[in-house]
Amino acid sequence: MTIPRRQTHPPPLNCLPRATVDSANTPTIDAVLKQLKSATRRLQAALASHRTELQVLERLYYKGKNQHRTALFWQRVAEMRKYGERVDEMHIDDVVESLRLAFWGDPSSRTTKLLKGPWTHCPDARVLLFVMERCSACCMLIDRARERLLHAYESFTLMMQSGAFLQLVLTLAAIASRLSILLSEVRGALEVAWSAAFRVLQAIFPTYAGKVRQLVKALPVEAPPAPGPSRTHSKSKSPPADPGPGEFVDEDLGSSLARPPKSLAPEENVTDAFDADATALSLSDEQPQPPDSTSFSLSNELAQSIEQSLVPLSAIKPLEETSAPAMPSAPKRKKTDGESSKPAKKKKKKRDEIDDIFGF
Repeated sequence: MTIPRRQTHPPPLNCLPRATVDSANTPTIDAVLKQLKSATRRLQAALASHRTELQVLERLYYKGKNQHRTALFWQRVAEMRKYGERVDEMHIDDVVESLRLAFWGDPSSRTTKLLKGPWTHCPDARVLLFVMERCSACCMLIDRARERLLHAYESFTLMMQSGAFLQLVLTLAAIASRLSILLSEVRGALEVAWSAAFRVLQAIFPTYAGKVRQLVKALPVEAPPAPGPSRTHSKSKSPPADPGPGEFVDEDLGSSLARPPKSLAPEENVTDAFDADATALSLSDEQPQPPDSTSFSLSNELAQSIEQSLVPLSAIKPLEETSAPAMPSAPKRKKTDGESSKPAKKKKKKRDEIDDIFGF
């Protein structure tokens, strides 16, 4: 098996005139041209957006290379950049477009007016096999690139939990997701182009069609799992099985093992005796015995003395009728000279005639 290369030289274009092609294959070629035209437009649109994302990634890589070159997540950025450049260097949209234009003969004789009319030639088997090989190699590269993009996305998601360089990491995660979506669109268009070329090969060159290896199917790329401990636990609520004799349990948290009920025979005896005493006391309280008149009881004497000392309620006057004694007001304390708030005014000296003369 030959190793697929990113850039290979196309074989020389040899076209067969339309008159040499069986008229029964004309509808097949017409349908193939429509498929190639739609596939070319899809490839051009997807790869144009892919190049835009690569330009943003290249700018971020250039600005953060000196600062983050030793970080682990920066290795994922370098992988994204490497695989993106490899896909772009294949120029697979030009390869598919060249196959479509080959149905109008040599490039030197093509004109805009000629391209608007029906097809005039048919490319030979070497050109068809070359385009199919390029599509297959690009699909293999896309599968590898999407796998690395998924790992990069998971790495960026874990990096977000630390909170360091959050804006940069979030932007890189968005670029990884965007590139993966665009590459899936490119692969879908390549599958259409490969099947179109294979139909022409089967119709016109059936001997070569049996030697062609089928296109590699797309690898299933799982969506990145959401961070959190919930995905490690099973959703079933059934209790786990008891550990065997050779197994060990790290820690018993109470709900992980099903414990057998313990025997409570001695405790039941104690509670039974306690319940019997409590019922006996309650029965004695409910059925009091008549007091004996001949026996002397200290509690009876105390009860009689308390009843004699009690004052009847009629003799107690309410609080509103009794006048409360007036509280004596505290004598006012004279203020001393030091405590006076206003300073004492100075007495003016009497002026005499001498003061008026001299101006004192």
